Amino acid sequence: MKKVYICAFVLVLFFAIHIAGAQTIVRLGDLPKSDYSINIYQVFGFHEGYEGYKLTYRDNQNEPQHLYLPIELRDKYRIYKPQSATGEQHFLIVWKKGEYIKRVEWFMPKAINYDLPNYVVKPFNDNDKAVFEKVVASGELTLDAEISTSEPQIRAPGGE
Repeated sequence: MKKVYICAFVLVLFFAIHIAGAQTIVRLGDLPKSDYSINIYQVFGFHEGYEGYKLTYRDNQNEPQHLYLPIELRDKYRIYKPQSATGEQHFLIVWKKGEYIKRVEWFMPKAINYDLPNYVVKPFNDNDKAVFEKVVASGELTLDAEISTSEPQIRAPGGE
């Protein structure tokens, strides 16, 4: 009878140790889904002026696009100038919830060559100022090209 109790005790102890030390395995499909989507874009130029920043980045189709960061909406974006972590990388992280941008983080390179034509510090033209005003009026940052006030014009070489 004593042997039966000892065997039962050993079995209970074995299963208790096995269950206590086991890891819970969760498949990726079972994890809760986040409402946020995170996109990382390469920035290859910016224009800085009194109204804020106009970033030129490459979208998912590798096409150049603009993101306007007005100074009035400074609480919606952060600018980082890391000293060694990113090297010469220049990128943008956009946190979106649904169709709305909730946060933008811009990582500048540690050294910017302002002699290059893609880095500009000067006043904006009237079209850019109008876009800044629209962005400020809406109160939301947007990646949409529709915020632009003028349509792009494509002309054949040599034509006027």
